[in-house]
Amino acid sequence: MTKRIAVVGAYGSGKTTLSAALSHLTGLPRTHGSPMREPIGGEGRSVHNWTDGQLIQLTVNRYAERLLGEAAQPGGFVSDGSVVHEWVYAKLRLVAGSYPGTTTPLEDRHRSITTTALEAAVDDIGLLMKHHARTAYQAFVHVPVEFELAPDNRPINENFRQLSDSLLLPALEATGVPVHTVHGDPAERLTQTVKHLGLQDATVMTVDEAVALAPAR
Repeated sequence: MTKRIAVVGAYGSGKTTLSAALSHLTGLPRTHGSPMREPIGGEGRSVHNWTDGQLIQLTVNRYAERLLGEAAQPGGFVSDGSVVHEWVYAKLRLVAGSYPGTTTPLEDRHRSITTTALEAAVDDIGLLMKHHARTAYQAFVHVPVEFELAPDNRPINENFRQLSDSLLLPALEATGVPVHTVHGDPAERLTQTVKHLGLQDATVMTVDEAVALAPAR
């Protein structure tokens, strides 16, 4: 049975809904990092006004939280996101900002000398995260961008989400851990996940019951 599962995808793609539903369906505990909202030393500062140092601070903090959360569940878990997400978010914010005007690939974007140096540091931290992912997870379940962000929930824009997936998927595949992409509404995604991971005999309720217990997004 696959017991260490990470549900992955861009911001607002439905990770929380699917990870919660999968946790209810299988009885596996759900793990996640805290929201990246309050850097120490920058309390009350808008997400758009973080300094580069605060962005990196929160990235490292989330990484530590995920490590501790996963280690506390030796019998298996469903993770809302993965350690690789922290690297993707930090790298994109540094190079493209929260509201990139285009989906120009990161490798084709201009960097200042300062951004280049900070990006190199984040990439080195990212190597730790990817190394951890190789043994931390038995499978990634990827939820693609299939619907727009809610109007009142836009800390990033649609271009950021597209760039996020384009950076995330190759990084996940490079770990050697299987990546399964699921589509459709929450029930369809959950049904596909169960099939991909061979969890048909490991459920404690129906798919509809599990989805009903999960948050909408």
